[in-house]
Amino acid sequence: MNKNSKNSYEDEVKMMFDSNSMRANNQPSILIADDHLLLSEALAATLEAFPRLYKTSLVSTLPEALDTLASGEVFDLVLLDLRMLGLKSIIEVINAAAPAKVCLFSDEVDLTIMHLAIDNGASGLIPKTMSVKSFLSVVDFVLSGQIFIPASKEKQRKIDKGGKNSQLNELEIRIVRMTSEGAINKEIATVIGVSEMTVKMHMRLICSKLNARNRAHAVTMARQYGLL
Repeated sequence: MNKNSKNSYEDEVKMMFDSNSMRANNQPSILIADDHLLLSEALAATLEAFPRLYKTSLVSTLPEALDTLASGEVFDLVLLDLRMLGLKSIIEVINAAAPAKVCLFSDEVDLTIMHLAIDNGASGLIPKTMSVKSFLSVVDFVLSGQIFIPASKEKQRKIDKGGKNSQLNELEIRIVRMTSEGAINKEIATVIGVSEMTVKMHMRLICSKLNARNRAHAVTMARQYGLL
């Protein structure tokens, strides 16, 4: 290799590394909040690989996630494992992460929690059962500002709205039962340990599942379906 060829080759390599470095500096930053360290590290390696070169940070507990979000570090997306979180904690992360997007990340999720989380600003749900290729596509989709709901969950939601096939979860049945006994939203919120607004959101979804016009009608429909 002559001197000119060698210099040309070195220049090309330098330009390639400079280009990758510039690209990495401008790429989205993603916080993965999951207590499965092996999975988190595998996902981080996948997201950081060429051609995406996304920046990632890992935390394994809710306090760590909240501390990281409060540290001033800027994120574009938070992937939030649901296994140890209730709706209150999810909303807490959504508020702490703003304006970053927060996407639920779980192999199992209650439809009620999923839709209430979306109502409060979550960007949908990414199942852990996805292939790597599909996972990367969904991450890009969410980063573009879209909300992702798996087809299986959307189909289940439509079934839930079908009347007799509707099934309320344990918490929803408890709320309807307390409503049937004359409890108001504030009283229900105190008993189950959530905000009054959360109870209202639960009741809205209950009415949707039962095709009920209002809370009184929801109680009537729940009785008809043998849920009370």
